[in-house]
Amino acid sequence: MPDRARGSSGARGRGGALALRAGRHFGPTLVTAVVLVGFAFTNPGATDLALGVNIGVAAIAAVGLTLTIGGAGQLALGQAGFMAIGAYGTAYLMRDREMAFLPALVLGVVMALVVGVLVGYIALRLRGHYLAMATLAVGTGIHAFLMLPGPLGGVNGYAPIPFPEIFGYRFLDPRDQYLLVAGLLILVLLGSRWLLTARMGRELAAIRDDEVAARSVGVNITARKVQVFAVSAGIGALAGGVNAPLQTAIDPSLFSAAISIQLFVMVILGGLGSIYGAVCGAALLTWLISVVPGRGSWALTVLGVIVIVFMAVLPDGLAGLGRVGRALAARMRRRAPGAGAVVTEVPK
Repeated sequence: MPDRARGSSGARGRGGALALRAGRHFGPTLVTAVVLVGFAFTNPGATDLALGVNIGVAAIAAVGLTLTIGGAGQLALGQAGFMAIGAYGTAYLMRDREMAFLPALVLGVVMALVVGVLVGYIALRLRGHYLAMATLAVGTGIHAFLMLPGPLGGVNGYAPIPFPEIFGYRFLDPRDQYLLVAGLLILVLLGSRWLLTARMGRELAAIRDDEVAARSVGVNITARKVQVFAVSAGIGALAGGVNAPLQTAIDPSLFSAAISIQLFVMVILGGLGSIYGAVCGAALLTWLISVVPGRGSWALTVLGVIVIVFMAVLPDGLAGLGRVGRALAARMRRRAPGAGAVVTEVPK
């Protein structure tokens, strides 16, 4: 009987630990899913839903970039180029090859994966700002290619692109389009969270912290770097591929170096290594771009000031708000009247 009791208590302990790990794994994503889906049923207007689509697309691309920058410590600045591969690949297959949306999207992601593998091999020999410049050059090269006259439209853009259709259902309603992007974002968060907590994620963190030490304990540096660049490129292509048919028209300006810099800023604002922070950073920056007057130097100046303030006040980004709140609460408790008082009994 005692052995049976110990066995049942051990099973309950293991079950509780498993539930705790599952809660840590799925809990933040579940909360994010409730917020994203719930917004669609708060009776938002078409403008708000369009902004939500833009935020969702930017968040998907930013999460992919977070895996490279925050997860593996590789400074990459060419995410807009991978978005362009997904967008133009999906649009071309849908319009000129009359392919269905889902197969076209998958093939667009596969094309970006191939390019991501090539960029990953480039990253093996580069570090720091050299890697940043190389990845930025890749993105700029893709943008320059799209500017050339040809079947992809050049500077005039590529249009019209058919609306996405899945199993006979066309996503024409703004709410349906928003839910499509929100659903993909939730799937990307689940996959990214799983990757970061799995063995690959732990090895990427080891590479980020100390590459020499990671190699000494048997981490395959080459494979992991190539894999993370490929995954990041694929997620970026997913963002571009789903956005192109929703917008029905694309042009090279949507994938310029400035867009890559904006995605990088989203990751910084959210907090390096935090995929949920990347979503918050994407939401904040996309909303700011929509409300800041002008598209020229004034808008860039305002965004630059915001980034400087964030770096000074929140060096860990939005993901560090919880830590800052806990520190302030602890300081308030220490300063409360009588917090440090000690009662001593006076002998008679």
